[in-house]
Amino acid sequence: MDYLIVGAGPAGLSAALESVQRGFRPVVIDNRPEPGGNIYAWLGSTCRNRRRHLGIFGPDYAKGTALLEAFDKAVSKGAITYHPLTRLWQLDRSGQFAFTGPQGTRTGQATRVLLATGAQERPMPVPGWTLPGVMGVGAAQILLKSGGALPDGPVVIVGAGPLPLLLAEQLRRLGRPVAGFIEPRGASNLLGSGSALLGAAKAPATALKGMMLLARRSAGKSRIWRRATEIRIYGDGRVQGLRFATGNGQQDIQATCVLLHDGIIPNLNPMRAASLPMSYVAEQATWHCRPQRAIQIAGDASGILGADAAIITGRMAAAEAAGAAADSADLRKLKRLRSFRRFLDAAYPPVRTARGTAADTVICRCEMIRAETLRTAARSAGTDPNALKRALRVGMGPCQGRLCAHSIADLIAADSGSAPGEIGIQSIRPPILPVSFATLAEIELRRNL
Repeated sequence: MDYLIVGAGPAGLSAALESVQRGFRPVVIDNRPEPGGNIYAWLGSTCRNRRRHLGIFGPDYAKGTALLEAFDKAVSKGAITYHPLTRLWQLDRSGQFAFTGPQGTRTGQATRVLLATGAQERPMPVPGWTLPGVMGVGAAQILLKSGGALPDGPVVIVGAGPLPLLLAEQLRRLGRPVAGFIEPRGASNLLGSGSALLGAAKAPATALKGMMLLARRSAGKSRIWRRATEIRIYGDGRVQGLRFATGNGQQDIQATCVLLHDGIIPNLNPMRAASLPMSYVAEQATWHCRPQRAIQIAGDASGILGADAAIITGRMAAAEAAGAAADSADLRKLKRLRSFRRFLDAAYPPVRTARGTAADTVICRCEMIRAETLRTAARSAGTDPNALKRALRVGMGPCQGRLCAHSIADLIAADSGSAPGEIGIQSIRPPILPVSFATLAEIELRRNL
C-alpha cells in the first residue's frame, strides 16, 4: 500500500484528492458511515434528504459539498479506495497497520500513513456531567447534523467560544433557542487578548461572523451568566438543572439538556499509539505530535486550526509524500490562519475544570474514577500517569484515555504545584480502539496457514 489515509474529514479528503493527482492510489479509512469528519458531518445525507438544513447549518457547512462530491467521484472511478465504518487499531512509525471494518480485518505495511484524525472536545468534568441529558456542544451539533434531535425542554450551554455561539444560532434557526449561557470564570477573555487582537485582522470575514454571532446572542432571549464558579449539574436519573455561583450569589436553573464546552483538542490516541514525539503547547493547553518516519499528520490532529487549514495541510501532506514542495499561496494562507488562531486561543482560553474540581466528580468515565480517588492515589503512587493507570485502571476503558488523559494531567499538576506538560499523559498500547478476540484469532490463523 503506497498511501494510507486515516480520517475522512477535510484534511483526509483533501489529501486523498491531491494524492491522486500526484500518482498515488490512496486508501482512506474512517470510522463513520460517510465522509465529512466533524465539520462536514452527514453533509452527504443532508444534501440528499434534508436539504433545507443546509441553510440552518450555514455556508461554512455547505461549502464542503464540492469537496465531498469530488471525493465521491474519485471513489466511484476507483482512483481512491474508501472504507467507511472502519477502525484503525494498530499503527507504528514504520507504517505497519491493522484496521477492521465491514470488509474484515486487514494488516500490512504502508509506505506512507497520513493521520488526519481530527479533533475532539476537551473533557469538562464538573459534578453531574455523567448524567443522561448532558453532552458536549460538538456532540450535540453532530447529532443535529445526523437528523437527530436534542431532548425536549430547556437547553443550557456551559462554556464559551465560537462553537457554542454557532450552535446557539443553529438551534435558534431550528426553533430551539438556548435558554441560558453559563460562562465559567476564565472562559472568555475577549477584551484582554491584547496583541493577539491583531490576529483577528488576518481573517476579517471570520472575525465579522463571530461578532455577528455575539450580537445575535446578546439581542436574543437567552439569559447569560458570566464568571460562574462551583458549577454542579443535578438530577434524579437524568439532568434536571444546574447550580452555580456568580457575583450576584448562588443560582439555580432548570434544564433538561446541558451542553458542555471547554474548547477542542487534537485526537491524540492514534499518534500516541505510534509513539510519535509530543510537546505540550501551553496556548492550547494540549499536546501536539510531530510526524516521524512513515507517519504524517494533517488537520486538527496536529494542532487546532480549523477546517480551512485542514484542507490546506491535507493538500500539503500529499505533496510532501510525492516529494514536492508546498504551494506558496497555501503557505501564505496558513500563516494568516495561524495568526487568527492565536487570537482565538487568547480570547477563549480553556478553563480546565479538573484543576480544582470537587472530590466527588467523575474524572475517568469508563472506570468511574473520581477526583478524590486520583488525588489519594497520587499521594501514594506518585504523579506519573502510568503509575496511576496501573494503580486505578484509569484510562484503561474503551476510550483508552481520550476522555480523561487531559483531565488527569490538569488535576495532578494543580495538586502537585507543577505543570501539565511536566506530568504528561499515560502511554497507549494497541489496540487503539476495542477489537474482538475473534479478530485477533482470525489474524493469527491467517499467519499460520
